Amino acid sequence: MWDKRFGGTDQDYITCFQQTKDGGYILGGYSQSGIGGDKTQATWGVDDYWIVKTDSLGNKEWDKDFGGTNGDVLYSLQQTADGGYILGGSSLSGIGGDKTQSTWGGYDYWIIKTDSLGNKEWDKDFGGTDYDFLYSLQQTADGGYILGGVSNSGIGGDKTQDTIGSLDYWVIKTDSLGNKEWDKDFGGTDTDWFYSLRQTADGGYILGGYSYSCIGGDKTQATWGVDDFWIVKTDSLGNKEWDKDFGGTNDDVLRSLQQTADGGYILGGLSASGIGGDKTQANWDISGSTYDYWIVKTDSLGNKEWDKDFGGTGDEDNFGTISQINDGGYLLCGTSYSNIGGDKTENNLNAEQTWIVKTDSLGSKQWDKTILSPGHDEYGFAIQTMDGCYAVASWDNGGIGGYKTQAAWGTYPDYWLVKFCDSTFIQANLSATPNLCPGTCTDFVNLSFNATSYQWSFPGATPDTSTATNPANICYANSGSYDVQLIATNTNGSDTLLLSNYITVYPAPAPQAIAQSGDTLFANAGAATYQWYFNTTIINGATNYFYVAPSSGDYNVVCTDANGCEVEAAVFNVIASAQSAVFSPQSAEIHPNPVVDKLEITGSFLKDKKQIDISIYNMIGEKIYMALDCQLRTVYCGLFPSGMYWLEVTSGEKIFRVKFIKE
Repeated sequence: MWDKRFGGTDQDYITCFQQTKDGGYILGGYSQSGIGGDKTQATWGVDDYWIVKTDSLGNKEWDKDFGGTNGDVLYSLQQTADGGYILGGSSLSGIGGDKTQSTWGGYDYWIIKTDSLGNKEWDKDFGGTDYDFLYSLQQTADGGYILGGVSNSGIGGDKTQDTIGSLDYWVIKTDSLGNKEWDKDFGGTDTDWFYSLRQTADGGYILGGYSYSCIGGDKTQATWGVDDFWIVKTDSLGNKEWDKDFGGTNDDVLRSLQQTADGGYILGGLSASGIGGDKTQANWDISGSTYDYWIVKTDSLGNKEWDKDFGGTGDEDNFGTISQINDGGYLLCGTSYSNIGGDKTENNLNAEQTWIVKTDSLGSKQWDKTILSPGHDEYGFAIQTMDGCYAVASWDNGGIGGYKTQAAWGTYPDYWLVKFCDSTFIQANLSATPNLCPGTCTDFVNLSFNATSYQWSFPGATPDTSTATNPANICYANSGSYDVQLIATNTNGSDTLLLSNYITVYPAPAPQAIAQSGDTLFANAGAATYQWYFNTTIINGATNYFYVAPSSGDYNVVCTDANGCEVEAAVFNVIASAQSAVFSPQSAEIHPNPVVDKLEITGSFLKDKKQIDISIYNMIGEKIYMALDCQLRTVYCGLFPSGMYWLEVTSGEKIFRVKFIKE
C-alpha cells in the first residue's frame, strides 16, 4: 500500500480521477489555492479547475490550473484517445484567464481539451439563459464528446429545448474539436437532477440521476417516495428509447452508473428507504434519517434484476463510484460515518472516512475496507487498477495517521490518493478435469485469490493430500464420486472450498477378449470404438470389431466405451492361414446395395449348393440376424433400421464378409 497527498495552501476538492494509459493517475477537482505546496500556478478567480498527473507510484509529474475570473468547478475528466485529457465542469466566468467564451446565463458547461502534458489546446462554453451544471462527460466512439448535466434554462443560447419541470437533464454532443452537434433536454414535471452518463455498446447513451417528478414529460413512471433513481436510454442521436424509475418509500439518489458486460446496467447511489417499492432490503438505520449505499442491476432494457443495500449503523454520507471489475463483480465507494456494524467491519479513525465495498457478480458482499485517516473525508472514488489492485481517491484534511503518511498542507482539504492490493480477502478456487476413467489421473489448477499456502484433500485418490500450489497426477483407481477440498491461507486468515462429488470416476468398461476363427479375429461386440494393433504398431483403418489377420504375429485391440474409457485385449502367436479365409469380391456378390427390402447373395462359391451360415452385424458389432444351415440365398431386410451393416457368409471353412447399406 502507498498513499500520496496533493494540495496547496487553501482548499482543494477532488471530484474525479482515473488511471492513465501509462499506469499513472490523473486527479481532478477544483482549487482555491495559490502557488504553494503541490500547486505551481495561482488561481485566476474564486475556484479553478486543478488537475494533477502522477506516475504509477503516485509521484507527481505535473499539475495544471485552468480558470476564468470567477468560479469554475471541475466535475469530470477522461484521458482521450490521443493521450491528452478532456475536462468538464461548470463555470460562472466570463472571458478571461483560460476562458475564451463568456457564459450565456449563470453557470454554463465548460470543457477544456489538453495535450498529454496538460497544456490547453482549446476550450468551449455551452449554456442557456439560466443555470447549467455539467457533471459527467466522455469521449465518444467517433472522437467527439458527450456532455451531461442539469439545466434550469429555457430555449436560448446553446439550448434548443425548454425545461419541462424546474430542472432537467441536459445532454450535448460535440465533434472532436468541441463544436456542438446536437443537444437534448429530458425531464418530468418537477426537479430531475442529473449525475452520470455513458455511451452504450450500441452507440447510444445511458443517463442517470434522481427525480422528484411524477408521470409527465419524458418520465413514464411515478416516484415511489420522495425522489428515485431515474435512468434514460437514448439512441446515438440522443432520441429517447426508454426510461426507468427505481425507488423506495424515502430518498433514493443515483450518483453513478455503468453498462455491464452482459449489456445491462449497474446503478449506484444512496438510499434512505426501507423495504418497499423497488427496494428489497431495509436500511441498517431504520429511522429513515440516514443513508446506505444502494445498487440496482438491470437488464439491457432497464428491467430490474436485483438490488442490494450496504451500510453501517451510521450515515453513508456520499456515494462516489460504482464499476464492474475484472472478475465480474462490482466495486462501490463513497464515505461513511459508521463504525463496526451492519455491513461495515472496521471502525473509523475520524468522523467520516472513505468506505469501499466489493461484491460478486450477483451483488453479494465479499469484503469491505475503510480507508483510515485522522482527517475528515468527503466524496470517495475507487477503481480497479491495471495490475488488479485498487486505487482510491477522496479529499481529506488530516495529518499523519491510519493509512495517511503525509499531513495536509494546512487545515484545509487536499486531494488524497491511496493504492492497495487487498490481502485481507482470500478466496479459494480451483479447476480440474472432473470426469475420469478408472485408474487415470488428473491435474488441479489453483485459481485462489490472495493466498500464499494451500492444503488440498482428495479422498479416494492417490495421493490423498497435497500442499502444492497446483497438484499434478492425482489418480483415482475405482469408480464413484469423490469430494475435493482446498484450504487457501495467508497471514490474515484462510478460506475453505469444499466441492462435494466434484470428481466422477466412470464404471470400468466391460472386459474384452479376442476370439479367432480362421484368420479372422473378433473382439467382444458393444464397444463404441475399436482400434487394432499388430506387434504393438497401430493398424491404420482397422477400426471394426473384427480384423482379418494377413500376417502371423501378436495382435491386440483397444476398445472404448461411451464414456471414453478404454479396455484392451490381446492374442499372441496368431498363425495366419496360407489361404485367405475371405473370398475376393469376384467370388461373391450382394445386390442391390443399398438395399430397401430384399438382399440377394450370389457368387461362384455357392454353385456347389452347400448349406451356408448367414449372419448380419450392426456397426458396433452386435449380431442382429442369423440363419444357420441355410440353402436360401436371400435376406429380407425390411425391418432393419436404416444404416450400415456387415453381412457375413460362412461356407465350410470359407468366409465372405462385406458391408451394405439399408435405406
